[in-house]
Amino acid sequence: MNEVLNFLIHNSILASLLILLIFMLRFIFKDKINPRIQYALWMIIALRLIIPLNLQWEIEVKNIFPQIQALDFRLDNDLDLYESNIYQHLVNEDTTSYTRIWNNGSGDNYDGLFDILSIVWILGVIYILAVFGIRNVFFQRKILKSATFYDFHDYDEVAEMAGLKHNIPVYISQNLKSPCLIGIFNPSIILTENIIHDTKAIKFALIHEMVHYRQRDNFIRLLGNILCALYWFNPLIWLSVKVSRNDAELSCDSRVIEKIGSSEHLNYCTTLLSIADSGNQIVAAMSTGGRKMKNRIEMILKPPQKSNIALIVAIICISFGAVSFININVRAENSNIIEGLTESISLGNIYEVYQLLTSLENPNDNYKINTIIIDNRGNRKDLDDVGRSLYLGYEFSRSDSVSGLKDDHVKRINKNALYLFSNIVDLENITISYIDKPANSAIKNEKAPISYIYKRSEIEEQYGDLSVVGIDMESLNITPKIDNSFWQSMGGNNVIIVYGYSDFFSSLGIEEKEYEKNPAIVNKLFSKLGDYSDSWQNNVGTLYKFSPNPIYSEWADFMITIDELGNLKSHGVILSDLN
Repeated sequence: MNEVLNFLIHNSILASLLILLIFMLRFIFKDKINPRIQYALWMIIALRLIIPLNLQWEIEVKNIFPQIQALDFRLDNDLDLYESNIYQHLVNEDTTSYTRIWNNGSGDNYDGLFDILSIVWILGVIYILAVFGIRNVFFQRKILKSATFYDFHDYDEVAEMAGLKHNIPVYISQNLKSPCLIGIFNPSIILTENIIHDTKAIKFALIHEMVHYRQRDNFIRLLGNILCALYWFNPLIWLSVKVSRNDAELSCDSRVIEKIGSSEHLNYCTTLLSIADSGNQIVAAMSTGGRKMKNRIEMILKPPQKSNIALIVAIICISFGAVSFININVRAENSNIIEGLTESISLGNIYEVYQLLTSLENPNDNYKINTIIIDNRGNRKDLDDVGRSLYLGYEFSRSDSVSGLKDDHVKRINKNALYLFSNIVDLENITISYIDKPANSAIKNEKAPISYIYKRSEIEEQYGDLSVVGIDMESLNITPKIDNSFWQSMGGNNVIIVYGYSDFFSSLGIEEKEYEKNPAIVNKLFSKLGDYSDSWQNNVGTLYKFSPNPIYSEWADFMITIDELGNLKSHGVILSDLN
């Protein structure tokens, strides 16, 4: 239901801008626009309000604003990301770390507010539709109760003048002040007793109502009622529907005077004045009263001259109407969505990626991120197209943590994935796993972890570019691929493991081209890093630890892994001891 309300609000805003445009053009070119074109312009508004189509068009612009480092999570000895016994050695070395910014409850409050608004909107729609329906039913019953069939001898002649190819039954009613057309699928023309003694007035009334039928004004009035009900919260929609009904009469008069000839224009005006009343908003009535009638008489006696103004107005409105169906995504260099960030980041910027991760809302407090694996290599066949990927391994945050994820937790996981895609411009794949085992422990998980897998290409195929400025992440409904394959924890307690080039190499003066072309990069690394503090073998090669961290002073240790052939396999940061 939230998606429906978002769609209505989005369409309502766009339609309101188009309505204001039409009113502005009507004011500027007053009495110079053909009434039929003036009436037809409202169809643009109706289409905008009905059609849920939005095309994506991306424009890339250069960001002219300076880059600002807006996030700083450094806190003295206040680390809620890790348990105290794990990071105590970091405190002793007078180092600092980072903490996660929690935003507990904000998502729930947002959803709760939308739920309330959705209920209010539904109640409003039901009430207004009920009022329209009851009024229409009672009106038709009242009219038809006293109606008698009327056989007009010149009906065929009038129908031919109006261009009507089939018969519409004609009735006379005592409970009606002005001739009108009632009914949708089986319409009827209702005449009043005060004109049945005037053959010319009957002809004018019949032609007028037949033209209403040919303009499909009975359907358009029903559509107007439905739109007022759906968008009852927008007064501009109500105003536009009211004005469009007046324009329907002007358009109808314009067509009628073409069919009856200029010699009958004055007689037609006399007929309108003789049956003038306050008008009826339920059906397509022939007559209106007051200033509206004055405008109609002036248009009949002095119709707008043919000019290019009407065409220009139509082109402007149609153009803006077409543009309203296009989501113009402006991609700015270093743009993002998360509040507090002022620039997009690359997957290879390890320091900034970690800042971004710590700023996300934790979907479930029973878990915490224990392993981060960043693969900044391009898509490669030997990697089964998993390059440019981010893996987050969540494990129990406390000894008494309760396992399991609810629907609300999954929604927050989805939201976090979307935010990561929107802010890390070259990130292609995300895997988020929840493992039921205590973090920072050697205990093996006995239950298969659940992994949520996201691919940027699949999401953007449905919703468009996720990295554009202003995209509403709350409105996107995504379904990740779920993997329940059994495997152990990826081996690592509070670590960041990186494959491919990262800002670590750039800080050592090693450019990305040199990194990609130089197979002997390991020798250069050791020459720049100096002596390692520890090393050990694992199933992928030899791991070398450098402590204190020569690159990231905020983190305890730095590590590189060398495979059996002496090539660099990975590098990363140890946030706590690997025991």
